[in-house]
Order: sequence, then C-alpha cells, then structure tokens
Amino acid sequence: MSKYVWLMVLPAAFWALNFYLAGFLLQYSSVSEAGFWRYAFGVLVLVVLAARQMPKWSAMRVEFLRLFLIGFVGLFLFNYFFFQGLETTSAMNATIITSLNPMMTLVLSRILLGIAIKRTHWIGIGLGLLGALYFLSRGSFDLIADFRITVGETWMLLATFVFALHHVWVKQYNGPLNIHQFTLVTNLICFLGFVLILPYYGLGTLSDYPWTYWLAAGVMGGLGTALAYYIWNKGIEQLGAPQAGIYINLIPILTALMAVPFGETVEQHHVVGGVLVICGVIVMQGRLAHWLGDK
Repeated sequence: MSKYVWLMVLPAAFWALNFYLAGFLLQYSSVSEAGFWRYAFGVLVLVVLAARQMPKWSAMRVEFLRLFLIGFVGLFLFNYFFFQGLETTSAMNATIITSLNPMMTLVLSRILLGIAIKRTHWIGIGLGLLGALYFLSRGSFDLIADFRITVGETWMLLATFVFALHHVWVKQYNGPLNIHQFTLVTNLICFLGFVLILPYYGLGTLSDYPWTYWLAAGVMGGLGTALAYYIWNKGIEQLGAPQAGIYINLIPILTALMAVPFGETVEQHHVVGGVLVICGVIVMQGRLAHWLGDK
C-alpha cells in the first residue's frame, strides 16, 4: 500500500499543471471544445493502454448506472464546471476552492459509506487547508476575511463537490471491470458528454490554433487525464476515498511552484504553506494516530 501513498502525488501534480493548460486552451476555444480535445486525447491514450483487455458490454451492463454516474456526473460535470470556472478566475484563486475537496470527501464518505471520521482525519484536513489558505493569502490571513465568492469560484465550488462524489463512487464500485477498463469506460462517458454539447458551442477553425494549443491539449489528455485518473482510481481502491482525498491539498502548493516558469518566484508563504500541507498528508495517513489516540 505504501507505494500508492507516494504515487498519489503524481495525479496532484498533473492536475496542478492542468490549471495553467486549461487557461491556455480557453484563450483559443470554448469550454466544450477545450474539454472535447482534452478527452479525445485522453481516451485515445486509455484505449492504447487497455488494448489487450477491452471492456465487454456484458460486463459494463452489470454496473452501468454506477459507471454512468462516475463518468457523467463525477467526470463530465466536474470538467465542465472546471473549465467554466477558469474562464472567469485565475488558477491560483481556483485552487483555494479545490482545497475543500478532502473535507467534502470525508463528509460524503460518512454519509454514503458510513466511514468513521477520525481525529487524525480532521487534523490532517485542518493542517492542509490552513497551509493552502496561508500561501494563497501571501502569509496574511487578513486577506481571507475580505475574500468574496465570485462566479468563477462558484463554478469551482461545484466542480469540487462533484469530484468529491467521484471519489466516493469510485470506492463503492466493485463491478467486473478491472482498473484499466474502469478508467477507460468512465472517461469515455465523460468524452461523450462533451461530444453531446459541442454542437451548441461549435468548433473553431483548427488551422488557426498554434501548435502549442495541441501540445497543451495532448499533455492534458495523456498526463492530466489518462495517467492521472488511472493512478487516482487505483489509489482510491487501495487507500480509500478519505485517505486519497487529502492529496487534493497538494494541488495549491504544486500550482504555486509551477507558476515559476510564468515569471513568479517562490516566496516564504509558499514554503510555509507547503510544509503545513505536507504535515497534513502525514497526519492523514495515520503516522501520528497512536500518539493522538485514534484507533
């Protein structure tokens, strides 16, 4: 199980990169087209990975409703809300909302799965959220008091909520599909969702898009979709939704670090916030459970 503890950092890193790549795609195309190309590349990579063991309809039919909920609600709606949010807010602003995901996952796990919320869970989430708030406020909590929820942050809040549902539903899934097939099918359902809404938005003139647009879409599809969701689904399967959800708190820190190539520098509030988030992950994983008296 320990290897999944460290592997879960990879999806967080890929999704942190997605904040910047998505913003770049939206400079040239609509929300639906950006999502369409992301998942076109992502599903293509997943088809290649699952080429030797493609899912059969007879197997999918057994758990079709749950697969549909995970693929359409947990992935398609999440991504639609995600792209909508980044149209009107910055990547750094969006991450503060994303930091609420572990807390939402814990509460939903308690309601839907009956999982007990331990003291270490709350402490870990508290530390992680505190770290995210610290660096997003640039080390001044006074700025948090003046924070206002805008339209963009509202979209991101909706995205965070449905992604928490995604975590819980993945943990509940115990159907006949293996992890390769499961990830392919759910991402394919998400892709079909973007295909359905594409006529309402239309496609741009593809020849006018720079090569960097296709590079960004390909990276979002290959790393930020196919590989990220495969590792994430496997991690949820092995660690559980509450344990996996804490890694969402790494996204704000990684997003800040990735801002360096865009002319920003790593400052004290980034370092302090990062340490708090990492401490939250350690506590969440039960490293201090004996000392805190959790069973």
